Amino acid sequence: MGLSDRAARLRRVLSRISLVCCALLLASLPAIAQQDDVTGVPFLIINQERILLDTLAGQALLNREEERRTALVAEARAIDAAFEAEERDLTERRATLPPEEFQALAEDFDTRVVAARQRQDDRSNALAQQLERSRRQFFADVAPVLVAMMDRYDARAIIDENSVLLADQRLNITDAVIAELDAAFQNVSSGSETLEDETNGGSDP
Repeated sequence: MGLSDRAARLRRVLSRISLVCCALLLASLPAIAQQDDVTGVPFLIINQERILLDTLAGQALLNREEERRTALVAEARAIDAAFEAEERDLTERRATLPPEEFQALAEDFDTRVVAARQRQDDRSNALAQQLERSRRQFFADVAPVLVAMMDRYDARAIIDENSVLLADQRLNITDAVIAELDAAFQNVSSGSETLEDETNGGSDP
């Protein structure tokens, strides 16, 4: 089976899964239509992207990410500028240097440039991994709030909005989750607690 056939088959399977989820959600709509809340429905919906973009904690995380990226880019530009200046100086001195000395200086320069670029690549990769870990931790800290929401609404699962084809928007609890997270974030003192600590009532003394 070729890659295109496998991709087509995977799309069909994902489409069927989405339709099943949609059908299950739609099955609960008659009961929802007769009540003002969504208590007792099997599924709830959230928009994970909004949880990151629209919460105070998510915005703080994104700001820290941008600061670290900007600092790394500024450092790389400063290193490049220093090497460019050194290269110009070496080029200007070439006519006054013996060939052997110039060759040695040029080889040393090239070695240092390659090493510096490798260090910057390593730092860039390390930063990317660090940012990924931070985002995983962010959503790990969000999890207790989602569990509390499931308990509150007596739901069995929470599904990301992007996985649902059609649903009553009363099943979407994104705004409620954001409000809970923002309240927890504002109550965290001195950054010494995570959102999970706050939503669980704080750490034990």
